[in-house]
Amino acid sequence: MVYVSKKKKKEIRKRRLLGLAIAAVVIVGIFALNWQVSLGVTLLTVNGAPVRSGMVDGVSSYLQYMQMGSFPEDSTADMTPEERAEELDWQLVQRNNLIDMLFIPLEALKSHFKEEGVVFPSAENSAAIKEAVDATFANPPTSRLLSQHNVRKAHVEYYFEYLEAMDVFRDEVLEADPVTEEDVQEYYDENIFMYETPGDFTMQASHILISDEEHTAEKREEIEAIYEMIQDGEDFADLAREYSDCPSASEGGDLGEFGRGQMVAPFEEAALALEPGEISGIVETEFGYHIIQLTDKNETEGSSTPIEDVEESIDSMLSSQRVQESLDELKEAADIVYHVLVNPTTGKLPMSIDELNEARGIEPEDDELDMEGDDLDDEWDDEWDDEWDDEWDDEWDDEWDDEWDDEWDDEWDDEWDDEFDDHEDE
Repeated sequence: MVYVSKKKKKEIRKRRLLGLAIAAVVIVGIFALNWQVSLGVTLLTVNGAPVRSGMVDGVSSYLQYMQMGSFPEDSTADMTPEERAEELDWQLVQRNNLIDMLFIPLEALKSHFKEEGVVFPSAENSAAIKEAVDATFANPPTSRLLSQHNVRKAHVEYYFEYLEAMDVFRDEVLEADPVTEEDVQEYYDENIFMYETPGDFTMQASHILISDEEHTAEKREEIEAIYEMIQDGEDFADLAREYSDCPSASEGGDLGEFGRGQMVAPFEEAALALEPGEISGIVETEFGYHIIQLTDKNETEGSSTPIEDVEESIDSMLSSQRVQESLDELKEAADIVYHVLVNPTTGKLPMSIDELNEARGIEPEDDELDMEGDDLDDEWDDEWDDEWDDEWDDEWDDEWDDEWDDEWDDEWDDEWDDEFDDHEDE
């Protein structure tokens, strides 16, 4: 049987693209600082293809806009050096995650398609990318806002090229190794607990508690003596009033009605095993020793969701797993050369603050990045001011101005100024 129709696949595909976009936004996070970076700075190469800082920052800013619909104001002006260092660390980690989740996969996929003789982007892919980019910049105020934050058409195009590449790769993987009906059934059977709703219950019970968190032999002998009295026929409520350490003693040990999760697990399990009128043996909990008498119990049966109701979601999940596993293999096989700080243990970009500290040789017990004294200022501020200014500012002034300003003046004026005039007239 055809497991998912072509029409349904298209619908799933559209939803998946939207999901990928949202997931990418969540993973990427926010680059709060409006860094001015040159397109010419290469952060790493993937199979010889450069991944440049300008493209990374531009795509990041676009994803930020997708998530928030705006750009936050620069909040770093009032930051202390320590806060600024923490912010820069966080931004670096977020940039690394973006590179790992989007840039490395796309460049690896491009190499893969070339090796397999797959034309990418195809005419259909190119048309879809162009349509998405044009739609993004169709509204003049939006275009102006994006341009003010250095988001160019090339950045938006790169992102949608990634989505198209993932779409092509997904079709390739699932055509070679499709999810079958048997796969779905096997997953459902192995994870049936995920699709079951447990039965519920309410109970009414009384108990006698000998409080003893240490579970001493002396207290154990005391509860055993009480248990023998019950076995000899003495009244449970009278014994509870006389010996129980629980406030319920005044009520003959009556705890009233309770449901699932309201009692500690050993108590609940022992009570559930009883029938109304029965008395348990000695039950040990974190509070001490109990003897339980069940007064009443009402249970409802559990239920399970039939596989027909979840087979589509299982199919989609298993398909995504297979695509991700294949993509991970491509990433592992890729020839990646880093020109930035990497984790010496993994040989990859630091994906967390802890990994970033490890890459810098900071011991795990150092909870703070030299938050006292001038070490932090020396490590970050001076290095940032000297290296960043030397490496970026001059290159920014020369390359960015030459490459973008003239092109922007010509292209923006020609493409948008007339449209803005018309828009103002309207």
